[in-house]
Amino acid sequence: MCRVILAALLLFGAGVACGRGAVHVVSVRASAGVHEAGLRSAGIDEEVLTGLAWDGLTEAGFKTGQGKRSYRAHLEVVSARRRLTSDGPVAEVAVDLELSPAGANPGAGALLETGLGTTPVLPGAFRAAFRGALWSAVRQASEGLAIALREESKPSEKLILDLRSDDPRVREQAIRILGDRRCGEAVPALVERLGDPEPLLAERAAGALAQIRDPRAVGPLIDYSRRRDDAEVARFARILGDVGGREARGYLQTLESGHPDQRVRAAAREALQDLDEREREQGRLSEKGGPSGPSGADSGRMGR
Repeated sequence: MCRVILAALLLFGAGVACGRGAVHVVSVRASAGVHEAGLRSAGIDEEVLTGLAWDGLTEAGFKTGQGKRSYRAHLEVVSARRRLTSDGPVAEVAVDLELSPAGANPGAGALLETGLGTTPVLPGAFRAAFRGALWSAVRQASEGLAIALREESKPSEKLILDLRSDDPRVREQAIRILGDRRCGEAVPALVERLGDPEPLLAERAAGALAQIRDPRAVGPLIDYSRRRDDAEVARFARILGDVGGREARGYLQTLESGHPDQRVRAAAREALQDLDEREREQGRLSEKGGPSGPSGADSGRMGR
């Protein structure tokens, strides 16, 4: 069993190192934030945090030192608490692990992953429990970053296939990247993900469709929004205004004139105003012979 796990880790690390070249981490900065005092009581200081971050990134396949694809890492503890469960007390730690490009790294952007670790608190093992929870959180975030970078190196047709991966982390990254690429070919597959068993990924798929702004997504987005509460319907009104098209306009007009919730009516009215302004601008550009496609602005994108 151990050999199988080791082989899987080696293959995973090789995946990070291939593609456009090995990914290097040149430095790690760690911060406990407002949880510094509590973590110190568990024997965890900045030096320990930094060491665990290096270990997690190395295990996930990142190389140390300068390279063609180099990043600086920042680990921050966002939550650290002792929580009671039906099975007894547990230590729970959440971290954010961010990679920022270091030096010349064309096309690279910052990446952020969150990790959550939970470990039972056994009698007399308070410190070990918090260190174990922290390590689990760091490993999870490091592996998430490795998956993100591996996915970013893939062409869009392979990312579309990854939308059906059994691993929700792979599906999440494929959704994010296809949305960022404004990949029209991915619209049917992203529409399928509106039914993803992970509710957060279904919402991310809706956000990606809003980024792509393909009218084929309007009907499925309307159906998806109707399964949400009024606050979400109002948010989707703005998203549908960003996508645009005749079907979106008709639905927004229906919301504006007849929805019982004032927030939804106001959101639909603002979306229609934005849609009108965008169409007028596209008309002016068309008369001047300029590009008339959708703007690159993304006011409807849902956050990660």
